[in-house]
Amino acid sequence: MPEAGSAAPPRALVRTLLRSGTPPEPAQPPDENSDLAAVGDATLARAARYWVVVPLTYRIAAFVKVFIGFAAANGKLGLGPVLAATVFAVAANTAAVAWVLRAGGLRHRITGRALALDLAVGVLLNFAVAATAPASVQPFAVDVSWTWLVGAVAMWAGTSGLPSALWLLVAAAPLRALLTLAGGLPLSDQLSVTRSIGCMVALAVAIVIAAGILILLGAGTRFAVDIGIRRGREAERRRTRRLMHDHVLQTLEALAISAPGDDTHAVSRLSEVRSVAKAEAAEIRRQITEPVPSGTTRGFAVELADVATEMARDGLRTQLVAADFADDHKLSQDRRTAMCEAVREALRNTVKHSGTKQVVLRVEERDGGIAVVARDQGHGFDVHDRPPGFGITQSIKARLAEVGGHGTVDSQPGRGTRVTMWVPG
Repeated sequence: MPEAGSAAPPRALVRTLLRSGTPPEPAQPPDENSDLAAVGDATLARAARYWVVVPLTYRIAAFVKVFIGFAAANGKLGLGPVLAATVFAVAANTAAVAWVLRAGGLRHRITGRALALDLAVGVLLNFAVAATAPASVQPFAVDVSWTWLVGAVAMWAGTSGLPSALWLLVAAAPLRALLTLAGGLPLSDQLSVTRSIGCMVALAVAIVIAAGILILLGAGTRFAVDIGIRRGREAERRRTRRLMHDHVLQTLEALAISAPGDDTHAVSRLSEVRSVAKAEAAEIRRQITEPVPSGTTRGFAVELADVATEMARDGLRTQLVAADFADDHKLSQDRRTAMCEAVREALRNTVKHSGTKQVVLRVEERDGGIAVVARDQGHGFDVHDRPPGFGITQSIKARLAEVGGHGTVDSQPGRGTRVTMWVPG
């Protein structure tokens, strides 16, 4: 049994799209509490705004193609009305594509009126060509103007579903007969009958293709949303693990370290434990409850100085070198946060593993971004023999990679460790 709030089965989604076309946008956009179906439908509705661009673009190319074919087969005979129809169609559809793209797609509330107007223009264009083209080439001339109706049927199939498109297909048969009569030809004219069948087949093919594109659009959108939600959940799990590692676990390890004179300085040690626990509890509460800030007026170097000051309570002396760094607030808030958290983890590793209480922290502009290098002269280690732990792989490398950056660790036994962290500007 599917879980409550899960996405509709693929077959149900396909049936809905074919029956009703693309869904309208919801009155209220989905939020973080919305289920997969709501998010998928809203995303599909936004993508469907641009559905009409496909048949409009088809018309532009198809009108040019069929006009060239008509001119090659008939020469100058009937060229005037067919050329005028082609020029009008190419110009009108080009303007329509430009308008749809500039307006951010065709909104659902005006789709019905827009498609009705488009269909009316197509019918009038066909009657104009049928009435003005010479009788000997009239069926071929109508073939050219019929291209407009092929695109119109595809639009209706995509926005209103297959029933609407099938009704138009049925109505197209008497319309094609009226076009034959408008040109002064009898309905029994063999050439007109042959070309009429070809026009009806073109409409049927357009409906089939539109249905296929509609299915791919719906299934592709739902698949993309599903992947996005899965990745979002995985990112949230990584964030939770980092929060546990970078704050809770680090605090517990710091509290577990016995300091000299614990028995004789129990009061001061207890006070220190309380201070550390209180500070970490406040930081965890802030990260859980506070919204992500959209911007900051503080310089990036100042934020790094705050991290260094925080680590001073663990006895680490940090020399911050930022003389050559022009802090002009280039970094986004996400990249600032990722960099500061990565630097904090690098400094904690220095405290825990290097055997030294001194580190140099250099910030500079490099390769179109911002680099921070943490260098100590501690014990060092062989990066080939000692696999990186969670702190390096997740709290530094993976965290920076999520914002487009990277982190590297260079170390040798007896020669200290250098951690280089970079994010694009």
